[in-house]
Amino acid sequence: MRAEALINRPIARSTKLSGVKSKVSRDFLIVMLLTLVHIPLGVGLYSGGSAAILHPALVFSLGLFLALRKKVNTGHVTLVVAYIVGAEVLWRMAGVPTPWEFGKYASAAILFVALVRTKRFNFPKLPLLYFVCLLPACVLTILQLDLSRVTPTLSFNISGPLLLMVSCWFFYNVRISPAQFQRLLFAIILPLISVAISALFYTVTAEELNFNGESNFTTSGGFGPNQVSGMLGLGAFLSVAGLMLLKRRPGVKIYFTISALLFSALSVMTFSRGGMYNAVGAITILLLFGLQDVAAGLKKIFPAIVLAGFFLFFIYPMLNDFTGGALQERFEDTGTTQRSEIASSDIDIFLENPVFGVGVGSAYTYREKFFLNKAASHTEFSRMLSEHGGFGLAALACMLAMMVANITRANSKPGKAFVAGIMVWTAMFMMNTGMRLAAPGFIWGLSFITIVTLRQPSPTKSRRTITPQIQT
Repeated sequence: MRAEALINRPIARSTKLSGVKSKVSRDFLIVMLLTLVHIPLGVGLYSGGSAAILHPALVFSLGLFLALRKKVNTGHVTLVVAYIVGAEVLWRMAGVPTPWEFGKYASAAILFVALVRTKRFNFPKLPLLYFVCLLPACVLTILQLDLSRVTPTLSFNISGPLLLMVSCWFFYNVRISPAQFQRLLFAIILPLISVAISALFYTVTAEELNFNGESNFTTSGGFGPNQVSGMLGLGAFLSVAGLMLLKRRPGVKIYFTISALLFSALSVMTFSRGGMYNAVGAITILLLFGLQDVAAGLKKIFPAIVLAGFFLFFIYPMLNDFTGGALQERFEDTGTTQRSEIASSDIDIFLENPVFGVGVGSAYTYREKFFLNKAASHTEFSRMLSEHGGFGLAALACMLAMMVANITRANSKPGKAFVAGIMVWTAMFMMNTGMRLAAPGFIWGLSFITIVTLRQPSPTKSRRTITPQIQT
C-alpha cells in the first residue's frame, strides 16, 4: 500500500521533467561510453584468436541469465538479443570460433527461455502456421540425405524461420516505451559500429586495393560483402528511423546522423548493392508515411532529406573519386548477379514439384537440371517454393497476412511507418541474402511489438502482455 501511495502521489512538473532529463542524459552518456568501447572492439576480435570467443560467450550467458531470472525484465532481454543480432556478422568477419548459426540459435533460445519463464503461451497464430508449413519438406530431406548431411542442411535453412517464429511470439507479448525503443536501436547499432570500423581498418591498411565490377572482400573486412553490406544498410535504416520517429535531444540527433552516414558510406564501399537498396527501400516507406500529413510530416522527414542530400552530393562523389569511378559503374549496373536466373529456376522446380517441393536444401543440386550448374538460392521466397512446394506458398501467404495485419493494427502514422519500414527491409533482405543471418527473423518479429506512445491499440483481454518492469 505504501508503494502504491508513493506511485500515485502527485509530483511537481518541474521535478518530473528534471528526473526525465537526468535519466536521458545518463542513458546517452552510457551509449557514448559503449561506443568508445566498440570502436576498437572489432579490430581486437580480429587479432584475439581463440580468446575472441569470450565476447559471444559472455553476451549469450548474460542473455540466458536475464531470461532465467525470477522476475524477467523483457526490456533487458530484448536489448541482449538485439545486440547478438547486430554482432553476428562481426563474429563471422573476425573468425570467432562459434557455430555458424550461433546468432540465430542463441537469439531464439534466449527469447524462448524468457517466454517460458514468464509463462506467456499466448502466441499469434500466423507465425506458428508459417513455421508448421515448412516442416513437411524437412521430412523429405531426412529421407533423401545421408544422416551426416541432414543436420547441417536443416540447420542452415530452418534456423532463420525458427527465429522468425519465436521472435514474433516474444514481441507479440511485449510493450515498450519510446525510451526503451531508442535503447533497442542503440543495442543493434553499437556492434554494427564495430563492423563498420573493422571494414574501414581493413580497407586503409590493405597493401593493394582493386576496384572492379564485383563485390569487394577487402573493403568488407575480408568477409562476405553481401552480409556485411546488408547489416551496414540495416544500421543506416535504423539510424534514420531514430531521427524520424523519436523525439530527440541534440546529442542523440548528432549520434544518429553520424552513424547513418558512416553505415551508408561503408555499405556502398563493399560494392555489394543489396545493403543500400534495402535501406533506401525501407527509408522510402518511412518518408511516404511521413508525407501523409504534410504539415507535421515535413518536419519529421526534413532530417532524412538533408542527410540524403549531404550523402549524395558530398560523401558519395568523394568515395567514387577514391575508387576511380568504379563505385558509380557498380551502382549503375542493373544486373542481378544471377539471382533472377536462380529464382527463375526455383519457379521451374516448384512447377515440377508443386505439393511438397524437393525437400529442404535439395534445390541446390536439383537446380542443375534447369541452370546447368549447382547454385544456392539467395532469394528466400523462391527457395520456399522450390523446396517446400505448396506448403511454401502457404507460408508466403502467412507472411503477407502478417504484414497486412500488423500495419493495420498500428493505428498511428508513426506506428504504421515503423512496422511497414521494418517489414519492407526484411523482405528486401530476404530477396537478395535469404535468411543467412539472424537479422531478418528478429527484425520481422519486431513488427509485432507495441510502442506505447505510438498510440497503437491497447491489448485486448485475449492478448496477454508483458509490461516493462519499473525498477525501484
